[in-house]
Formats: sequence, C-alpha cells, structure tokens
Amino acid sequence: MRKFITKTIYISLPIIVIAIIMEILLRNMPNDYLFKKKYLDEYSSEIETLILGSSHSLYGFNPEYFTSKTFNASYISQTLNFDYDIFHKYQYEFKNLKTIVLPISYFSLWENLRNGPESWRVKNYILYLDLHSKLIIDHSEILSNRVNINLKRLVLFYIFGKSNIICSKLGWGTNYKSEYAHDLIETGKNRAYGNTYDINSDEFQNIFNDNKLILNLFIKECKERNIRLLLLNPPAFKTFRNNLDTNQLKITIETSEEFASEYDNCLYLNLIDDSNFIAEDFYDADHLSETGAEKLSKLINEKINNWK
Repeated sequence: MRKFITKTIYISLPIIVIAIIMEILLRNMPNDYLFKKKYLDEYSSEIETLILGSSHSLYGFNPEYFTSKTFNASYISQTLNFDYDIFHKYQYEFKNLKTIVLPISYFSLWENLRNGPESWRVKNYILYLDLHSKLIIDHSEILSNRVNINLKRLVLFYIFGKSNIICSKLGWGTNYKSEYAHDLIETGKNRAYGNTYDINSDEFQNIFNDNKLILNLFIKECKERNIRLLLLNPPAFKTFRNNLDTNQLKITIETSEEFASEYDNCLYLNLIDDSNFIAEDFYDADHLSETGAEKLSKLINEKINNWK
C-alpha cells in the first residue's frame, strides 16, 4: 500500500506542478474583466452613467459619445445576476452615479450564465472582479476550461503575443468593425434560433422568475440611491426580428413595460425595430458595428439628458 501511494505521488507530482504553472500563467494574462475591475476600483466615484448588460451593450454603447462621465461595464454573455452583482459590489463607491443603462434583450430574461454554453466565463467574475462563489471550479482557470483551449490561449499570448484585450479605455468593445461585418441573412437566422428558448419549460420558467426578482431588486436599490435605470430592447436587423418567437419577444417587452410603469426611476425604450438603424450599422444581425454604436450612443445620451 505504501509503495502504491508513493508511486501515485511520484506520477502525480509533475502533473500538479504543470497545472500550477499553467494556472499562474493564465491568471497573469491581461484580460478585459481585470481591466474593467481596475477602472471601477479607481474611478467608480466619478462615473455618472454606467452601462451594464451583455454583448449588445459591449458593442452598442461607446462612452465617448456620452456627455456625462460614462463607463461600459458590460461584457459578452453577461447575465442579469452579474449586472446586479457588479452594481452591488461598487454601490457605495458610485457617489456620482445618476443613470444605469441596461438592455433587456430578446434573450435576457431567460438566461443565466452558469446554465448556458459559456458557463466557463463565470470564473472570470470570481477571479478578476472579486465576486463571490463557493464552487471550487469558479476559482480556477484550468478547472473551468478544457486543456486544449487553455494551451491554445497560452501559446497565442506568450509565444505569438496576441492580446486578449478587446475593449477601449472606457470599456466599449472595439473588434466588431463594419469592414468585417457578417452576412445579415445567415446571422439573422442563426442568432434568432440560438437565442430562442423553450420558455414554458420548468428550467426556463425558473430562470425567468429569478431574473424578474433580480431586476425588481435592482430597480428598488437604484431608487433608494436616487439612480435612474434605463431599460431598452436594442436595435436588431430585420432578418433577426423576422425569425424571433413572437411570444418570447412579447413577454420581454411586456415585462420591461411593467417595471417602467411601476417605478418612476425606470424608463423603457423598445428600439428593436427602430428605423434609424440601417444595414450598414450592423456587424451581424443583432450586434451593432462602430457606426451603429455611435448612432445608438448618441441617441441614448440624448434620452438621458432629456429624461425629467
């Protein structure tokens, strides 16, 4: 038995050492989550307008076009629970925060990052934004992704020098450029079907109910701190809109309208079919390019400034 244990340790030790080295190297790679945390740590007291949400926010709102001091704290696949957690973490540092912009997209009310295909992103909020989790997997890079993916990340950064940073200094996603725009017909179908859920199933009903509770708590806490919450359904190209489930979209709109009518610090804008946005404004059928982001940012900035 002693020989078996000794042999096992002898075999396992190199693997453990390699795993520790990989973990250290992965954590020392610059990333957008850590960048955004550093900005919030240093400048949260100055922020007047905070952008939250998923990729629709990341690529849709460029703080440079806002007249107030604005920062984009959204990210790809960021769900409502993490939007709330980010706000809650810095709530006492947001001394000048007046407005939060939070898209309620077609899929938002039925998504939770941990239950989705990109659940590996959860560890980024724990490791780099210092949010809380009791799960061991959330505290490790190597446990949250497959070995081949982590090896590829290491090679791209440490050998080829490819940066992981896609955000501007104010948090806006810079890599959805119009010159590289995707086919709007193909992405319209794929994006719509990929974000349509079995909303009557127990699984998605539970997620929906949880998200409504989070949103309700979010708005209440904002009201207590005299912060306005602007909810919106972001612009989408017609090929995306035409492939949506009408009931899922209807519930999204009605739920947002209910919150806006119940709370005087909440405003809802449905821009999904806003005619101001044309084909050239989109990177794919439901994400804006830099030209679309400029247009949307200026529009929302005007709404905020005129919000009485």
